[in-house]
Amino acid sequence: MGTYLSWIGNYVLLNIYYKKLIMSLYKEFSSLLPYLQSVRKLENYLSFDVSFPISWKLPKKYVDEEKVMEQTSKVENHRFFSFVSEISEENVGLISDNLKNIIRYNLELEEKDRLFQNKVNELKVIFEKQNLNNLKDLSFEMKPKTTKIKLDDGEESVKGIGVTES
Repeated sequence: MGTYLSWIGNYVLLNIYYKKLIMSLYKEFSSLLPYLQSVRKLENYLSFDVSFPISWKLPKKYVDEEKVMEQTSKVENHRFFSFVSEISEENVGLISDNLKNIIRYNLELEEKDRLFQNKVNELKVIFEKQNLNNLKDLSFEMKPKTTKIKLDDGEESVKGIGVTES
């Protein structure tokens, strides 16, 4: 009876361990899933194959140019990249973090562009409805949450495979 209970206990512990492992993997890769095409093992390396919209940038601060290769994309208006990393917790974690940062960076750019377009449309409506004298007195005031606005310079220049200087 003791062996049976021990086996049941081990079975339960293994199930809990594997569920935590699967949840941990899901948590790690969930933000990558819309872009991640495959993860391949190549000898002592892992290759993370991702597909990004053609308009996306790869900020240099998130890309080691020696460890990324652009492939031919089969998806129209997308670019296909392979990010390669030696198999170690540190290196794989770094690639994962960099991919997440690239995604976050570009999603933020897209959101800023949508916001800009909305603000331009709001401004058009104001210009259509107001007379010229009122428009001459029009001014803009920003109310930043901090006292200074941080400007990132140089993130737009494209080099090589679409890596931006920064």
